Amino acid sequence: METDPNFVRVELIDDPAAIAEFGFEALCEGDDLICRRCGDAKLSIAAILVVPAGGHARWALSANCLLEMP
Repeated sequence: METDPNFVRVELIDDPAAIAEFGFEALCEGDDLICRRCGDAKLSIAAILVVPAGGHARWALSANCLLEMP
């Protein structure tokens, strides 16, 4: 039996300048940068998870949601 783990590389971006850049890109694409976990548009974004494989999928996270993640 083979036990090769199936991992996905994820990058956590928590630099305020980089978050602002992602927010600007999202606005240019007609999207708001809100937390993808709780959906609360009033909370500021603390970090962005980026999955480079498959088109650079990204998920914005508020500070509360980031702290709740394992």
